[in-house]
Parts: sequence; C-alpha cells; structure tokens
Amino acid sequence: MTRSSRPLLVVLVCLGALAAGPSRAGNLKLYESSVGQGQVRAIPGPVTNALIDLDYAPATAEGGKLFGMSEFDIETTGNLVLSPTGFLCQAKWCLFSPLPFAAGKKIRVTGGNDLIGETASASNFLTIGVTGSMGHIVLVSGEYLDGTGTAGNVGAIRTVGGVPLVTVPEVDPTLGLAAACGVLAVASRQRRRAPQDSESINSIGARACRASSSGTRTCGPSLARHR
Repeated sequence: MTRSSRPLLVVLVCLGALAAGPSRAGNLKLYESSVGQGQVRAIPGPVTNALIDLDYAPATAEGGKLFGMSEFDIETTGNLVLSPTGFLCQAKWCLFSPLPFAAGKKIRVTGGNDLIGETASASNFLTIGVTGSMGHIVLVSGEYLDGTGTAGNVGAIRTVGGVPLVTVPEVDPTLGLAAACGVLAVASRQRRRAPQDSESINSIGARACRASSSGTRTCGPSLARHR
C-alpha cells in the first residue's frame, strides 16, 4: 500500500463505521461516472463549479432489481459547496430537496418509487457542480427497495451510506477526515431522533402525486412506511 493510499483507506473505514446501523445494509452502487463503481473521484483543488456526474446501478440491488430509492442524502465536508451549475436530477421520476436547488452543503434525492422496478446496469442519477478547495462529497445515507420478493417482486428495505464519491484535492484526502466523520455522526443521530422529517422528500413526493391529474403516473408508497 502506497503512502498516498493509506489516508483514503482511513477515510473509507471511518465513513463505513459511522454509517453502520441496525438496518439491513444493501449492495446498491452509487458512484461518480468518470471513475466507476467502488472508486472515488479525486480532483486537484481548488475547483469552481466543477461538474460532478453521479450514476447508480439498479442491477446491483439484491435480486437484480430496484423498486425505489428514498431520501438519498448527499453532503459535502470541508469548504466544498454544491452548486446549481449544471444541475440536473436524472433518476427516474426524480424528486429533490431543497426545491428549487440552491448552492449549499447537501441535497436529498428520491427516485424510481413506481413499483415497476429497474434492472439497468447503469442509470443517470444526478449532475451537480462543486466549488471549494478541500473536502469530500459523501453519500451519507439512504434507503431502497430491492427485488428479492416472490418472482422478482418488491422485497426488502435496504440501507446505503458512508460512501465517499469525490475528494478534493487529490494530494491529501485526510484533510477532510474529521469533517467527514462529523457529517455522518450528526446524520446518524438525526435519523434516530426524527425518522420522519416534516419537509422530507417523501412528503414532497406525496404532494406531487396528489396534485397530478393526468392519471398516468403510479406513485409508490414511501419506503419509510414499510418499516
């Protein structure tokens, strides 16, 4: 193991340990498209509105099928800020918060909650800008429905989290370690105290479904209600 690889390994271990919880951990992959699954994109800083392109792989969900993603929280550490430059929420039937999206430290995304299921090996999730000189972009937490039910139907609720997606700068990823661990620790406490956020993306989705008059869209139940 090289000297430069050790700090990033420490970051990965820290993020994984803090994200661990009593829920059933899942295999669904979310990643920066330029580096692929299981990799962290490293960008030498500072950056101004650098475009981040996130993808997900529905086929990696248990049973090879994904029936919906709920409250995928993506946050930054250090002085990184997510920006609306190039912003596009691309997941199937994507909902996001805050709405409209403005520059900030985090975004919450829900998508594909249609009870039909996705089986693609790769799908677009989100494009977003990032500005700053030091820190990480991390998938802090989220839930999804897998395809382990009878005959490939809706199965179990799985959780994901503690997944570093991007690091700035490339030269020393340990600079944002304390902040990254802090983000996950706070998020874990918040989810235990208040699993139902009154302004959560699920409530936004429910209002959107009720407001629809076309009758062509099927709006699946909130994953939180399957608990």
